[in-house]
Amino acid sequence: MATGSKVEVSRDIYLWAIEESQKDFIEIKNRFEKIETWISGEDYPTFRQVERLANFLGVPLGYMFLDEPPRTSIIESEFRTIGNKIPEISKNLQDTLYIMARKKDWLSEYRREKGWSKLLPHDFGELSRENILPAKKYIDLDEFWYKEHRNKGTAFRYLRQRLEDKGIIVTQSGIVGSDNRRRLDVNEFRGFLLYDDLAPLIFINSRDSEAGKIFTLIHEYIHFLLQEDDIFIDEDSDETNINMITAEFLMPTSHVQELWDNIRPELEQIEELSRLFHVSRLAVAIKLKDIGKISRHVVNTVKQQTEKVLSERGEEVSNGGGNYYRTIRSRLGDSFLRAVIQGAEAGDISYTYAFDLLGGSAKLYDYFKEEFIGYER
Repeated sequence: MATGSKVEVSRDIYLWAIEESQKDFIEIKNRFEKIETWISGEDYPTFRQVERLANFLGVPLGYMFLDEPPRTSIIESEFRTIGNKIPEISKNLQDTLYIMARKKDWLSEYRREKGWSKLLPHDFGELSRENILPAKKYIDLDEFWYKEHRNKGTAFRYLRQRLEDKGIIVTQSGIVGSDNRRRLDVNEFRGFLLYDDLAPLIFINSRDSEAGKIFTLIHEYIHFLLQEDDIFIDEDSDETNINMITAEFLMPTSHVQELWDNIRPELEQIEELSRLFHVSRLAVAIKLKDIGKISRHVVNTVKQQTEKVLSERGEEVSNGGGNYYRTIRSRLGDSFLRAVIQGAEAGDISYTYAFDLLGGSAKLYDYFKEEFIGYER
């Protein structure tokens, strides 16, 4: 109920939103000094104050005006297919899932209106560790593609472009939205896939290593080919098998066997194969163990070395840095950027909504408009 220029929000909604945010109440009170009087009903906030509070707590604005709190969490509401298997996840991951789902849902509807058909053909071949060819054929990937790239950075960009050329949206970031204070934790998740027949979306945690991002990209791509979300791991998931298919995609067994020399030092060869196939040393070691080339002891040695390097590196992983527009482009991907700009220029969506989808301003939009379609001269 509105009171002059102010609005009333249910006490239960306030308490629910605060709990949903996973923020300390003192932190909230420092930002919103009157929060206690709003909760008690002694005073009411303006609509703008409720909007700012919702943004700060990371809950949709519309939820603040419900008569009673939702019976499920926001994540459960948005991802009903995962039922009651939702683990405890951070607010940062929750909000990232929510933001990416909005982008995916918009693009799916936009493509449907434009007459797009399902990305995967109905006769797509069966996929397994023994038959990885359909996965490479779908994106026109040469068997020896890895030889054409000198480092993991260029290899990642190449694979990403192959997927985007097929209509798969690939986004990456190390923060929630555009908030540099909310850093994503690579120890919590490395990436996820939101499956959709028309607009599947892969998200990569850019705080991961270059090798980690490549492995996650293909891991999520395999989930796409199997036409399934990859959000949360549960007892019914087959992640071990997916990882082995991913390893076969990146490091074909026949190629590894041909290159392996039983006489040369094992750790030296693992380092060389890591550079050649653009994967981590640990991924190579696990692959070699699976095909009977090295012992578990060698895998454990590589694992310990990897953990030591990661510990020493700490938080050195960059989130893009440098050029602002290059960072945004890397986060959103060319396919999504182009769709938003074409939609706005054709009058299918408002410019305001386009700015919102890009997470920026008119200046950001104008920059990418020039990049992708150019201004009429």
